[in-house]
Amino acid sequence: MAHVNDSGDVVFKAELGAVTADVTQIQGVWMNPSYRGQGLSAGYMAAVVEKARMLAPVTSLYVNGFNLRARSTYERVGFRQVGTFATVLF
Repeated sequence: MAHVNDSGDVVFKAELGAVTADVTQIQGVWMNPSYRGQGLSAGYMAAVVEKARMLAPVTSLYVNGFNLRARSTYERVGFRQVGTFATVLF
C-alpha cells in the first residue's frame, strides 16, 4: 500500500508481511522525509489498518523501542504494546 504524489514521489508506504485468517502483520512502514512532521502518518496508518482488518480481525506490527515518533503514531491509531522482543546475533 502506497501513496504517490502527482510528481511520482512516494509519500508513504507500508506492506503486509504476513496474512492469515486470524492476523495480519504490517511491515516496511516508511514516510518520505519531505513529508515528515506534518501530521500525515496517523491517517495513512489508519487506512492501512482499515484495509488489513478486511483480511483478518487482528493487525500487528513490530517497531524499534527507540523509534518514539513511530510508536506515538501507532498509539494514536490504536496499537498497544503487548510484548517486547530482542534480537540476538551469533
